[in-house]
Amino acid sequence: MMSQNLRDVGQPEAARKALWGSIAYTVVLLWLTSYLPDKLSGSWLPLVVGYAGAVGLESYFKKYVENPAEFPAKSIRKPLLICLAITLPLVALMVYLLTIAGTADNSPFPY
Repeated sequence: MMSQNLRDVGQPEAARKALWGSIAYTVVLLWLTSYLPDKLSGSWLPLVVGYAGAVGLESYFKKYVENPAEFPAKSIRKPLLICLAITLPLVALMVYLLTIAGTADNSPFPY
């Protein structure tokens, strides 16, 4: 959404940077959380890191838009549908794999 909003205000280079920065941020977070102990990954840390990323994107947007309050509000319907189209199949696949793995004798999953 941030990338599209920056394109709408005539900042295609900033939009590209926001998009690739968000992708890199997500990949780095996924990589880092794979090394965190289970005790930390279920705590307040993901919330703090998520909010820090949101604040960073908001400040980046304010750098290119003088008055964000006057920026026209958009519907979140399309981004929400895209998010659900990606998330729901992944969750369904995880549930499927965990139920199949739970019934298999020589399961690669130790749970």
